Amino acid sequence: MADALASLSFQVLVIGSRSSGKSSFVRAAWNESSDHAAGEESADGVQIRKVTSLYSTFSTVVDFLEMPAEDRYVPLLPHFGGSAACIALVVNIADPHGHTDLCNRLAALGAPAPCGLLVVQGSLPASAASGEERRRLEPLRDVAARWGLKFLRFESLEQMEKGRLLHAVCDLVLGDVPDGADPIHLVGRRVTRN
Repeated sequence: MADALASLSFQVLVIGSRSSGKSSFVRAAWNESSDHAAGEESADGVQIRKVTSLYSTFSTVVDFLEMPAEDRYVPLLPHFGGSAACIALVVNIADPHGHTDLCNRLAALGAPAPCGLLVVQGSLPASAASGEERRRLEPLRDVAARWGLKFLRFESLEQMEKGRLLHAVCDLVLGDVPDGADPIHLVGRRVTRN
């Protein structure tokens, strides 16, 4: 008889300014899900989407917590970040204040999560694209390096939705567990066994 898959669950905190692409990020992860009947709810403005998937030898349940962009939610970031196994920061390259907003949210977050992604999406008008895009990307890459975040770049929301984001998150959180191994050491990374 085959061994049952280990069932693991964890949270991903999704942070970004208004129109950064947070909802598209969560939708892209949900589209990879093995169970499209998974739940969605809202609690005090925080959107929660439960996504299930098979990853390696694990059955995973991932709760994506999408934080609202309003400043009044910024003081809650340390609370939610403190329980998340992964943070996903989403920035729209077309937002001239994207880097500043990202830095403010990271400062409010305090200590980094065990792992995270910095997802930069969108494009600039063709007239300003080349030099301006490079100028905006460089400080974002620096932030990713300083915080130990995996840097992902997508030219459009459509490209992001094909980006295998759920797999990227699972790689970060669960990727160093050998196939068939006991994932007990993940408990310290805010992963629970179901």
